[in-house]
Amino acid sequence: MLILAHLSLMIAALLCLTAGAGLALFGRKRKFWLKWHRGFNATGFCLLASAAAMAFAHVTTSGGTHLAGPHQWIGLAAFILTAITLYLGFALLKTANKPRRRRVHRWTGRLSMLAMGAALILGLIMIGVL
Repeated sequence: MLILAHLSLMIAALLCLTAGAGLALFGRKRKFWLKWHRGFNATGFCLLASAAAMAFAHVTTSGGTHLAGPHQWIGLAAFILTAITLYLGFALLKTANKPRRRRVHRWTGRLSMLAMGAALILGLIMIGVL
């Protein structure tokens, strides 16, 4: 049951983070884009952290090995990259060197989305959907 919660939370997190990235890419002319971008991405990260906790609990209760395959390692990388991206995004509001930090924020965001997509595909292969 925990693995279904993990899957559901991961899908919700990916949708929130994709909506946040979409706002940054296509919604910048709107007055509300930054507020919604931050909201979607913060919510997505909270869902991502909850999904990671569900996966951890599932592996612990089933007696499995943590970080036993590429899905788990790439998922951990996606989690770390998303945390860094979120931190950099909020730090951008109070930083002096905005162009450099903005560039790093954008690239970590791109890498985290790529890692989440790869983890999703590997996870679906693990459960036999693909």
